Parts: sequence; structure tokens; C-alpha cells
Amino acid sequence: MKTLHALLLLLVLLLAAAPLQAGYTGYVACSNSDDVVPFDVDSYVTDVPIPLPEINAYPYDATMTADTSEVWVVDATGDHVVVIDIATNTVVDTIPVGEYPNCVVFTDDGSTALVSARDGDLVTLIKTSDNSITGTLPVLTGSGGTYDGPGNMALNPASGKIYAVDYYDDTLFEIDETASTVLRSVDIGNSMWQLVCDPNGAYVYITDRSDDVVRVVDTVTLTEVTTIPVGDDPWGIDVTIEGSKLVVACEDDATVHVVDTSDWSSTVIPLDSSADPRDVDILEDERYAFVAGGDITGTDVVYVVELVGNTLKSSFEVGGNPNCVAVEPQMNSTTAGVGGGAPPALRLACHPSPFNPRTRVTYYVPETCEVSLGVYDVAGRRVARLVEGEVTAGEHQAEWRGISDTGHEAATGVYFVRLEALGGSCSEKAVLLK
Repeated sequence: MKTLHALLLLLVLLLAAAPLQAGYTGYVACSNSDDVVPFDVDSYVTDVPIPLPEINAYPYDATMTADTSEVWVVDATGDHVVVIDIATNTVVDTIPVGEYPNCVVFTDDGSTALVSARDGDLVTLIKTSDNSITGTLPVLTGSGGTYDGPGNMALNPASGKIYAVDYYDDTLFEIDETASTVLRSVDIGNSMWQLVCDPNGAYVYITDRSDDVVRVVDTVTLTEVTTIPVGDDPWGIDVTIEGSKLVVACEDDATVHVVDTSDWSSTVIPLDSSADPRDVDILEDERYAFVAGGDITGTDVVYVVELVGNTLKSSFEVGGNPNCVAVEPQMNSTTAGVGGGAPPALRLACHPSPFNPRTRVTYYVPETCEVSLGVYDVAGRRVARLVEGEVTAGEHQAEWRGISDTGHEAATGVYFVRLEALGGSCSEKAVLLK
């Protein structure tokens, strides 16, 4: 019996010491303890912290590669990006980048990493096959802000373009698919912080920390469509794989807001009163959002939000001041279901819905073709023709103001906008409320 007990005790100790299984591991980077803590995304059991090489590294972002082989962590005051091998939970590379780096994203094919440097006014470009620096892209606004350099970035999985915001300021940049040039920039908002792209490529969602809103920006026109009021000092934001929900962490009032993108309504989830929530990453398979909780008196935790019922599921303790979290690979065209590098299929979106008096219709065709875009009632009868004829490849927009082809106001009810092109079709529900 003593032998059996000894064997069981040895087994327990071995399991406790074993690294978490690759593919089931999340990572939270902590800015006070300057380390990265691996954890099991199902049991929330933490593994041995991985110390960052630089003293006072202050990790600001953590992004998992699309193949789940690595997690890249930016250390802001150390001026490096640190590459961690997920299979072994070890640091395999430390790459010097620009001054005060704060975000890392990858191009759609994963061949290039972009690391923004706030004080360097540039984005450093890194070839991921050998982690060599291939160049830099100047990103400077000159708008008179405190920093005038690039902050957080996000990949548009539909177009391959990359969007960046001026660090805690008002400028949004659009960078081309190869990360070689800034295509457009526009001043929007006040103190923009973190951003994420709609999986269908229609919108960029940006937290504005001074105005306490999420700004919804149309990617075709680079203009603001609407603002979504959230809590005090919105920091982190992420979107579900199908684009139906946004999760927003609000630092100063210790809340998480789950936004329904069909009507922009929000569910507010209060956290501990002393919480300091920051970064957000959504685990798609389990439908959970993990929120880096920042400092709590006596305890530093990660919160787990269940997105099926929009409720707080759990929390677990990690190292000092959890600042950023990664539980899911960066969304790209393959994981978002838009083609994996090939031209995406027909796409269609209507926002807002419900609507009154009008809804904006954004649609995409992969090549120049004849298009029929119309509004139909629940019986299948066409109510209004929006587009009929040839359009060029790419994204386009139309608008329905609730008026039928006969010039009469449509009644309150459910309608369907249908796009027909290239021998196929897709439809989207639009609800008119008066």
C-alpha cells in the first residue's frame, strides 16, 4: 500500500511539473513581474512563468501566430519583441526593434511581422522565416499629439490590409497588404487605443479611451459609421469569428461590455471593484473571452467571460499586473473563412439592423461582374432594387431608406437584402422598426 501511495504521489508531482499541452495553452504577460505565464485554457492551471530577457521589460502586447507554434510578446521599455516557442514554453529569439514598441501583428500569409514603435515613429518589418529585420515603415502624423507615433494595429482578414492608430491620439492609418506603404490616414476620435477588424472586412472597431466609446469605421470610405457608448476608459477589444459580438474591457470602471453588432446594444458585466481590465482575447472554440485584469489589491487575475449568456464564468490568479493575454491565433483570411489568400466569395452586411430610417448595405464581389442587389419581404417579393448592373471587383456600398420601388414607405417588419452575382447569391436580414 505504501508503494502504491508513493507511486501516486510521484505521478501527481510529474503531472504538476510537466508543461501544459501545446495547442491548449494561453499566455498572459505581466508588466510588474516582467514575465509571461502559460495557462491551460480549460482548467486555468498556470505553468512556470517565462521570464522576459530584459529588465523592466514592461510587456505591452502578446500575439499568437496563425499556426499556433509561437507567441510574440512586445516589451515596451526593453525595445524588443520576444518570441516564445509554444511547444516548449521557452524564449527562442529576442529581436531589437524601434523605441517603445507596443504592438505586433502578422501579414495575412504570416510571412512578415509588424511591430509598431511609438517613440520611433515607425513600424519594424520582420521576416518570420528567420526573424530577420527587412526594413521599417515610417508612420508619423505630425498632428501635435504627445507621441505622434504608431500604437496598436489590426489585420483586416478580408482585404489583407493592416490598420494602425496613432498612440493614444486621433489618427487612423491604413497600410497595404505587403506592409510597404501607408495608403490612407484620417483623423477620427480623440484618444484611440486598441482596434480590431470585422471578419468580413466591412468595419474597423476602435476603442476611444477619452470619449468612452467604440468607434465603428467603414473600411471602404474610412469614415465613421457610428459610435457605441461603453464604460469608463475602454481599453481592450476583440470580435468573435463570425463578427456577431464585440468584447470591450473598460479600465476605470472595472466593467466588460459585450456588444451585439446587429443593433449595437451592450450587456455590461461588472468585475471586482478594484479590477483594472485591459487586453481581451476570445477563445473561439469555447466561446469564452479572456480579459487581463490588471492590478487588484492582493490578487492579479485573468477574468473569463462566457459569451453564450454574456456572463462572468470565472477568474484565476497569475503574476504581477496582467497586461495582455493571448489564447487564440491572430485571425486571418483562412480562420475567418474568407479564402486563405484566394479572393473571398460574395459577402454582404447590413448595419444597423434594426434600423430607422436607413440601413447601409456593404457588399463584396471578387471580380468585375453583373450584380443584382435588392430588398425582399418575407414572402420573397422584391420591395426595392438597390443595384442592377456591372460593378468592379471589391467592396461597394448601397443604402436603403425603407422606400419601395413604387415610392411608398415600407411597413415595419423583417426584410432580406439579397446579392446575386457570378451564379451565386447571399442574403442578410434587415429589420425596419418605426
